[in-house]
Amino acid sequence: MAIEYKQDIQLMADAAAAAGVAAPVVLPTDHEVQLNGIRFHYLDWGNSHLPHVVLLHGGSLTAHTWDMAALLLRDKYHLVALDQRGHGDTDWTPDSQLGEDNNELMLEDTRQFIEHLGYDHLSLVGMSMGGMNTIRYAARHPEHLDAVGIVDIAPETMREGQLEMEAFRNETETLSGFDDFLNRAVKFMPHRPVAHLRYSLTHSLKPTTDGWTWKQDHRRREGGPANLSDDERKAMNAARAEALWADVKAIQQPTLLFKGENSKILSMEAAEATVAAMRNARLVVIPRATHNVHSDNPIDFARELDGFLSAVLPKR
Repeated sequence: MAIEYKQDIQLMADAAAAAGVAAPVVLPTDHEVQLNGIRFHYLDWGNSHLPHVVLLHGGSLTAHTWDMAALLLRDKYHLVALDQRGHGDTDWTPDSQLGEDNNELMLEDTRQFIEHLGYDHLSLVGMSMGGMNTIRYAARHPEHLDAVGIVDIAPETMREGQLEMEAFRNETETLSGFDDFLNRAVKFMPHRPVAHLRYSLTHSLKPTTDGWTWKQDHRRREGGPANLSDDERKAMNAARAEALWADVKAIQQPTLLFKGENSKILSMEAAEATVAAMRNARLVVIPRATHNVHSDNPIDFARELDGFLSAVLPKR
């Protein structure tokens, strides 16, 4: 156990140094809870007396995607990061539920998780897939929310970035060794320090009898985009975008929308339209960042989130 701790803390320290994160290096504590029919894993960064901030990661990522930013923020906020359904060390959806709407399952996951935490007040911050879950939750359950952060996602997104990410995932479903994944990741994300990529992959991969693969659940779902014609997919996306626009407009809390300067998912036009449609929102563009805003530039991300929360959270 002590050896594992030393290895984990060293990997984090190397990643933090490579990312330019000048903060004490500590590990979060691991927790599990049974919710909505499956076992969930989440991280708690301590300091529970501070304002609570719940973090929801993006697709193909894990709760550890927030680690570098968390090191910079944990002294001012109580950070809790969830491994969402089918990601990280949380269980996959049971076969019996594969026909159900995954968006609805994840919305209910979020509701039950926040209910489990039991905080009277909290802020909710989500990236990409987690950002959509954040939008949908905030529109329906405003009673305990003080503030909302949405990272590089909007009701309308660019197809180019989605195709690139899908291609990378398909090309790396199973590889013979960990270093094979690392080499592919370096080519896909040359802007990210190697030590940071190594740290991220440590939490995103698992060994199999054939080598290594992603922890994420990649099973195709009946009625999912992969099983639809182009026209059917476009119609489905249009319907989802319309519903998400309605949710965006319903959010009552102060909201900060983060856009990566070099994102291939969120265009400036879509970001500006989203903020304009909201009651109390503003946009911040994070330099030197792609879609993974908080990982590409954790320093500027943490500074902007801290500035936003410091300004809008009620003084208690």
